[in-house]
Amino acid sequence: MSSVVNSKSRRGGDLRRRYLPASTIGVLLACLLPGRAHAEPVLDRVLSNAEITSRKGCTQLRVSFNLRIRYQNHFPPDHGNELRINVRPLDASHAASEFVTRRESLRAPESKFAAIKTIDLVNDAASGPALVIQFHQPVYFKVAQGSDFESIVVAISGSKPSDACKPDIVRRAGGLGWNATVRADQGAVGGADAAAAPLPEPAARALTDADKRTAAAAMDEARAAIKKGNPAGAIKLLSKILKLPENPQSPEALEFLGLAYQRAKQLGGARSAYEAYMQRYPNGEGADRVRQRLSGVVTATKDPDASVAPAKKFSRKGSGGFQAAPDGGPAWNVTGSASQFYIRDDSFHTLHDPSLPSNPNDNAEDHRVHQNVLLSSFDLIGTWSTEAMRSRVRFSGAEEHDFSGEDGEIVSVAALYYELAVRDWNMETRIGRQTRNTGGVLGRFDGGLVSWQSTPWLRLNAVGGSPVARRSDEPFKDDKVLFGGSVDIGPFYDGFDFSLYAIEQKDRDLIDRQAIGVETRYLSETMSAFATVDYDVHFNQLNAAIFSGSWTLPDKSAFNGALEYRRSPFLSASTALQGQPFLTLYDLLRAHTIEEVEQLALDRSAEYRSASAGYSRFLTEDLQLNLDITASETSGTPESGGVPASQPSGTELYYSAQLLASNVLSQGDAFVTGVRIADRDDSNLYVLDLSARYPLTEQWRISPRLRLGYRVGDEIDLTEYSVLPSVLVNYYLTRDLAFELEAGANWTKTQTNGSTAEDTEFFFTLGYRYDFYADQQTASALAGAAGK
Repeated sequence: MSSVVNSKSRRGGDLRRRYLPASTIGVLLACLLPGRAHAEPVLDRVLSNAEITSRKGCTQLRVSFNLRIRYQNHFPPDHGNELRINVRPLDASHAASEFVTRRESLRAPESKFAAIKTIDLVNDAASGPALVIQFHQPVYFKVAQGSDFESIVVAISGSKPSDACKPDIVRRAGGLGWNATVRADQGAVGGADAAAAPLPEPAARALTDADKRTAAAAMDEARAAIKKGNPAGAIKLLSKILKLPENPQSPEALEFLGLAYQRAKQLGGARSAYEAYMQRYPNGEGADRVRQRLSGVVTATKDPDASVAPAKKFSRKGSGGFQAAPDGGPAWNVTGSASQFYIRDDSFHTLHDPSLPSNPNDNAEDHRVHQNVLLSSFDLIGTWSTEAMRSRVRFSGAEEHDFSGEDGEIVSVAALYYELAVRDWNMETRIGRQTRNTGGVLGRFDGGLVSWQSTPWLRLNAVGGSPVARRSDEPFKDDKVLFGGSVDIGPFYDGFDFSLYAIEQKDRDLIDRQAIGVETRYLSETMSAFATVDYDVHFNQLNAAIFSGSWTLPDKSAFNGALEYRRSPFLSASTALQGQPFLTLYDLLRAHTIEEVEQLALDRSAEYRSASAGYSRFLTEDLQLNLDITASETSGTPESGGVPASQPSGTELYYSAQLLASNVLSQGDAFVTGVRIADRDDSNLYVLDLSARYPLTEQWRISPRLRLGYRVGDEIDLTEYSVLPSVLVNYYLTRDLAFELEAGANWTKTQTNGSTAEDTEFFFTLGYRYDFYADQQTASALAGAAGK
């Protein structure tokens, strides 16, 4: 659930900082080294939300992130009780600030068909961040990268495989990122053909003249087939039209598809087609005819209470689309979670230096309490929608009570915003504290976003507000503002789209960041690619150039790779504050000129370069091998403004091999063996990571782990050993209430320059998480029960 590792430390030598410098990939290092275990509330940090949509025989699960990610591989290949999806952040510096927790969780959307039990993000997995989805029983699935590169899409076909059930990867880039979520357990269509095939989905590319000619010819043939009493032939022709990009024949083809199903006495298929027509073309030329035919089909399927107006048979779970409730009125729902975790973390340090005389007054051990806190978190999403509009409000916040008295009470808000989308205007807007990772915006900010879909392939976006460095910051802290605009173009050419943006950030009257950039995306069933370039026109410096891609072969083995150049930290005038005794740029300007401040910013922003490649292969259905290699280097920075110079890191190499196995001892178990090597200029580090997840019963799960580390100096006198055992126990009392207990220790022995230091750390986490949900149906049921 929400026991997690927090990278912050109140002592002078955090383990990760002692092992490796900030020049390397923050997330990779957090996964490479044995870390300390702390807990933190599950609060809109890396995971954003989970939503499902459903059609007959297929449920689509979309898990959204608050940062850009790349799909690497998944295990097992297509069937099991548990699905593990390895992802890689596209923005290393942004991820380093967000990936400070060991685990995050999302409320699993309700769906009897998909049977989703839990959704967790494990941030210190042996191969990097992993999205782990558990199911109540074995199901068949397919996995794909989301087209916004901020989501993972999983198509779940239930207890049987289905070629037609594929991940729906089509989503407009730059949108607000939330779609309708339906009750999958209510998606069955009654009638003579309960197994009717899903409706064809339009292709995600631009319409060509050849497509128009093909659609017109197929439409003529389909009309003739219906007249000749050949509905089966007509269904094939009409499905062909509907698989093409949206075209002039699409409305009539969808209407005739319903008619062909009716003539074939497949009433379920007819109802699905007619309802789809009313959803897509409620004011179309054939709307009145389709409404009448739908009414007849509903009566024939003996479900007269179902809606025959544009309202759909589905009620909404999670965020709502342009939908009404089953009774034709507005649909609303409230979903969320509350959790509390107690965290205790103690360490003991002993130093033995034979070169120094013994001192009887010295403490034999240095004992420190790093965390002794109670963390309470609350997350709430409320939606309200009709046929004409949809809206959503989101709150995600936490309160940390420090029993040691050092920090007192810390209250933070990760998200607090209101969303509104108006169908007839093709416009969406969001106002409040939110997160955005496109259009030049670098993460969380307080402000507003307006998006207008002017054509099917053109979207205009405007954004304004104030950046948020920490979740505990008050709105518009330090008088910083940002404003910008972007244009999203596509998709076309079989899944290709791109965005252009310009953005400016100011600290009062001082320009903090002024940049232009381009983002390109390509997505298909087997390949994905993302590239971005950000150039600061004020400093005349390239801020970032990133390329990332993956390719899945027919045998389900996968290649992935990335090239990255960026300024670290990201170049802005505020970068000059590093190492300075000032809190704001205006304080710094009391001691320096604007030119000197901008030079300090350039001096503090190093150049970071990296290249990585990975390969994964299924050895059997229950055994997978993953291999990764990363090379990186960071330039040095000069001495200036009283800040010492930093030396270049040189080329650092990181190797990783991982073996995943499932169903070894019993159905649903999982075992992971990982070996990692860090080859650095001054030392080499070797880590063996063994972990398992074992379901004792449907309600109990135990997850033991053991990490062994060995570090030896290359150019320095250093030998270090570390052992970190831990165990995590989950108890699911009900679907909505779960408890978690984690305990572990970390023993480290370091020998350097004739002295020996021993560190012992113990950590303990205990807590619970409660999920809740309500909508107009559950409210009516409760009211009815109360009235009896």
